[in-house]
Amino acid sequence: MTSQSNKCHIIPPDEQRCIWMSAGILSYQLCDRQFDCDQCPLHAAMRKRFPQTEAMARKEPHPDAKPEGLRNDRAYSQNHCWVKEIHDNVVRVGIEPGFSMALLGPKAIVFPAEGQPVSRGRSCLWIVMDGGTLAIDSPLDGVIRDTNHQLAEKPHLLRTDPLDHGWLFDLELEDPNRPDLMPVGQADPKYGRDNANFESLLASALERGRSEIGVTLADGGQQLQSVADMLGPRRYFALLRKIYR
Repeated sequence: MTSQSNKCHIIPPDEQRCIWMSAGILSYQLCDRQFDCDQCPLHAAMRKRFPQTEAMARKEPHPDAKPEGLRNDRAYSQNHCWVKEIHDNVVRVGIEPGFSMALLGPKAIVFPAEGQPVSRGRSCLWIVMDGGTLAIDSPLDGVIRDTNHQLAEKPHLLRTDPLDHGWLFDLELEDPNRPDLMPVGQADPKYGRDNANFESLLASALERGRSEIGVTLADGGQQLQSVADMLGPRRYFALLRKIYR
């Protein structure tokens, strides 16, 4: 006789799946590094499948660049993804420009496997960057039909061209209904508030940092060029997750 209490769980309840296992690429691998993928030797080995030029991976938009506006030919999710119909019952998914500009230079992207079912609101793709690994939830239920292989070699496209060449994956929908998706008129102010809240968090963190350090003199070293440089990758990533996760 088998009872619920006597069932054996393959994955211990307090353990975390490696992102490569969650993506369906590894059959079994747990994470003991709190998703610090950038320092993980397994992650480094898996990334050898996706060779990339480090300078391209770290390519940043011009400091004065502004995110492109949202487009009317697609709908938008609460978690800053866009959804565009490309075939009958098949949609393409990406991230919206304001969110993409907030990302640190993506170093690698772990995709779900083609043919893998995904669920709305559940993590299905991971962006590895300086400071941490950010999970992206699927905006809809469906089955992965294709992924953007170009991002494997050019992850910077996620920031520089999020609405076109920086798309993430194609999804065959299980249900023609698309709950919680928003038109441009509804998504634009929502995303604007989130972006403003993120900028406010960054400003507060910088102000606290200045008060802790006090007055300093120029030392002739290299000038910091971005807020992420000033805060450090981990602090910046922690603030990013508060708004966009």
